[in-house]
Amino acid sequence: MKAPMWNSTYDLQILKSFGLQCRRSKASRVQEIFFHLPSNNQILLCCDGASKGNPGVSGYGFIGRNETGDCIVAQAGGLGIATNFYAEVMAVLCAGEWAIRNDHLKVIFRSDSQAAITAFMTGHIPWFGITRWRIICQKLISMSFIQSFREINFSADSLAKKGASLSRGEIIYFTHRPSFLQSIETEDQPYYRFN
Repeated sequence: MKAPMWNSTYDLQILKSFGLQCRRSKASRVQEIFFHLPSNNQILLCCDGASKGNPGVSGYGFIGRNETGDCIVAQAGGLGIATNFYAEVMAVLCAGEWAIRNDHLKVIFRSDSQAAITAFMTGHIPWFGITRWRIICQKLISMSFIQSFREINFSADSLAKKGASLSRGEIIYFTHRPSFLQSIETEDQPYYRFN
């Protein structure tokens, strides 16, 4: 046994019964994080991808919020068998295409995938998305990316999981908060991350 112990009563009982000595314990660190809405005339598109296995049955989801916190769009789509990275990239592409179709040209993309954000910011987009991304970039007036923790991207995470249960190419679309999302992120409410 080489991993750190959690210093629980159960751990200590096991060590005592086998006559083993205590090892270093791992302590959790609690981090307080906050969700922020966009400024005027911008749309916040929270994106996420999900894959049941890597590769496995996957889907994407995104939710759009305005400066007052209203949910103006929520979409989930099935992708079939794909990797998690593919699903994360498709979530951003589909969100960007929705923004263009609906004349929302000042966009903030939020994702909990550092790899996907890095790919878009550096221009190293996978081959399947290069043309789609160029069209999005030409039409948007402004865009930015925010990497967030999963704890403040849970509505997009729920939509992505819903997308993974859909057939390939199947899309569900909402112009308001979907009923299966019990709650969505609230501005200035503290959320907690345990490391």
